Amino acid sequence: MSLPSSVQRLFHTVRHWFADGVFRRIFKNAGLLLTGRATNGLLGLATLSLSARGLGLEQFGVFVLLQTYVQVIMALATFQSWQAVIRYGAICIENKNAAAFQSLVKFTSLLDVAGVFVGAAIGYFAAPLIGPYMGWSEQVIAYAQPFSLAILFTILATPTGILRLYDRFDLLSAQAVVTPLVRLLGIALAVFLKAPFWAYLVAWFVANIAGGAVLVYIGWREARRHGLLAGMTWSLHGITAPHGGIWRFSIFSNLHASLSIITGQMSTFLVGLIAGPAAAGLYKIGRDVATAISKPAELLNQSIYPEFARLGSRGDWRDFKYLILRGAAVAGSGAAFMLVLSILAGHLFIATFFGATFTDAYWPLLLLVATAGMSLIGFPMEPALYAMGRPSIPLRIETVVILAVYLPILIVLTRIYGPMGAAIASLAAATSTLAAMTYFTAVQLRRRVAALAPSPP
Repeated sequence: MSLPSSVQRLFHTVRHWFADGVFRRIFKNAGLLLTGRATNGLLGLATLSLSARGLGLEQFGVFVLLQTYVQVIMALATFQSWQAVIRYGAICIENKNAAAFQSLVKFTSLLDVAGVFVGAAIGYFAAPLIGPYMGWSEQVIAYAQPFSLAILFTILATPTGILRLYDRFDLLSAQAVVTPLVRLLGIALAVFLKAPFWAYLVAWFVANIAGGAVLVYIGWREARRHGLLAGMTWSLHGITAPHGGIWRFSIFSNLHASLSIITGQMSTFLVGLIAGPAAAGLYKIGRDVATAISKPAELLNQSIYPEFARLGSRGDWRDFKYLILRGAAVAGSGAAFMLVLSILAGHLFIATFFGATFTDAYWPLLLLVATAGMSLIGFPMEPALYAMGRPSIPLRIETVVILAVYLPILIVLTRIYGPMGAAIASLAAATSTLAAMTYFTAVQLRRRVAALAPSPP
């Protein structure tokens, strides 16, 4: 029996899309990353399950809040300089200008180093101030301070940008397994030995150091392999001169990434602040599962950004537009499938891996999976705007959505419904962001296409 003509046309269209070398390379690179991240996700799931069973709901909630505390400060204090490495590095490589590339990585490395020292200092000294509001005991605060020093070992943005710029997603895929594997082994050992609470924190600390060290090594080795470090000095004179607007680009991209943290890692922290550690633990389970589902959006974002940078540097806006549409269509189909799967199997999944105590996380999980679907559909918009040199647009959208939509809903509904209210806030924010990003990306792209059109006689 032959397939309906509409289905045949759909298969033909998708096959035609993947015949495009650029589109195929994006999904190949994302697939390489996904291989590592899928393993990462399974290891993370096992780690989360062991932690929940080993600590119990209340202590697990405190453990989650300590992790989130460090992750939020790290994300807010450190620069996302890998975006500048790709944006300006693509131009340096196109022009075969090794000296300009060296000045670029010196600049971004300085941002990385400054960020980790500021972050570690904030984490250490802010713990006694924030701890009482979170209901932390003096002992938990004493744990939080040295745990914050893990931030010092996250000078990762520049080597990450170098690897993405040179399409070394195979190396990134392999490196992505290091941290969760070491973490799982450490947590498993803590559970087996019935170790105290601090042993779980040590496992996370050591795992972060191991993963960070591997990434720094392979990133700089790749730059050296391409001869980009030959004759490089660490003189800082005029390091931003070859890269017009890099300060503005870096500041806007970092502010946007920092705002994204509020609806990401910080959401768990806010739930704990409003509704307590147990609610934070339940929300964390739903959010981590949904994050694993939305991970392809992040990976596609990372693999598509270099392609947008190359197309934008050549002024090829027609292929730029089709890349956005094709990417959104394919990712949206995957999002719909994952939502249906979560509806059918989510409750059983939580009960099996975490125990009956945590089944209240089911409904927040469904809403957070729907939120992840919005991120999947809209994944091409942000890298497209960055490649067009408009990082301020995502920043403005994120600011308005967080202040006008996310935080008001979160504060009101979390007090009433606990983690369910926080999940509603996340879904409302994701829907609003998708609508705004789609509109402004279309406007910017139309302007660039119109600028290339020949003037009428």
